[in-house]
Amino acid sequence: MPAFHLRSEWTFLAPPATLWPVLADSPGYPRWWPGFERAEPLDDAGDVVDCRVRGDLGLTLEFVQHVVVREPPARLEFRAAGDLIGRGTWTLAPHDGGARVVMLWEVDLGRRWLRALSRLPPVKRWMARSHHRVMEQGRRSLAAMFGE
Repeated sequence: MPAFHLRSEWTFLAPPATLWPVLADSPGYPRWWPGFERAEPLDDAGDVVDCRVRGDLGLTLEFVQHVVVREPPARLEFRAAGDLIGRGTWTLAPHDGGARVVMLWEVDLGRRWLRALSRLPPVKRWMARSHHRVMEQGRRSLAAMFGE
């Protein structure tokens, strides 16, 4: 069972079909998403991407994201391996003329020392808050891209 079940829910005025190309293009994340330091494609389709994300206090997590489900413009699911092990799912749905976007991370930590620290409730809460701050940076940047 994954140690972290992290859910972020965003709403936008833009419809799913407008948001999809940006959210489905993870190699493009560093261009607009603070916290994403690297997202380099490892294959021609961009379905396997080497990522590095910086959270609070300079904690950097590196993982390889491998897309396993791509259903435009509604769902993108990927597996993660490295410092994050598990799966992530983007779900986009129509909502009040715009879109509701849900990102669900169900992951464990790959580094033994981080996994051990995450068993301490205050550290686990700090890690979850760090994740949510990085996600909020992404939400704000995405909203700005679409003039919201």
